[in-house]
Amino acid sequence: MKNKLIYLISVLFVAVACFSCSDDDDNNSDKDLIGTWNYSGKAADIHFEFDYNGDEISFPEGLIPSGVIPEGIPGVSETGIDVAMIKMALPMLANKYMSQYFQGIKFISETEIEILMTMNDQPATLKTTYTIQKDIIKVSTQSDGFKELLSTIPVTSIDLNYKIANNELTVYLNTSYVKTLLAAVPAILGGTDLTADQKTKIEVFVKDFLKNLKTLEFGAKLTK
Repeated sequence: MKNKLIYLISVLFVAVACFSCSDDDDNNSDKDLIGTWNYSGKAADIHFEFDYNGDEISFPEGLIPSGVIPEGIPGVSETGIDVAMIKMALPMLANKYMSQYFQGIKFISETEIEILMTMNDQPATLKTTYTIQKDIIKVSTQSDGFKELLSTIPVTSIDLNYKIANNELTVYLNTSYVKTLLAAVPAILGGTDLTADQKTKIEVFVKDFLKNLKTLEFGAKLTK
């Protein structure tokens, strides 16, 4: 059970972290995107905004198997995690994993894009297409590489808000899109071999999390 839950959480995290409120800013130009934008691998270049109703995100009893969470971590237990801890620790944790796998984004043309990664300690790319709608980059997930990565996650595109300022490209998932991804959890669970009880616990957690989530923006700042 422990391995299955960790795998499921990892898939959700990678989907968000690697392709991670609109500013209604129409000053962005499609042509400004062309070129290679690199991720520095520094925690300071994580874009993260989080606001939640309450001081703790509670876990349903039995959601986190005993022994998964190391003892002695302040604000974290098998019953919940402090919101303040998330705000402090998640950018550093996200950077730790992103810096291992995510290198940047290359906009080849006004319709083609490559996600630059490291896989098995070797440089790798994930090529697909994209379109621009105002300040949103809609990255198609219909290429073979994306389909393999996302598996049963039912999305046809990943929508990234973006803004360019001072030769820096910020791309991030906004709150509405994060909620859309999380709302797909029941469908994702249907494709796993988790027990009915395990699926129910995860669905209860996600439902409560969505109900109390006020703001969640997640992404990265890239430079040419």
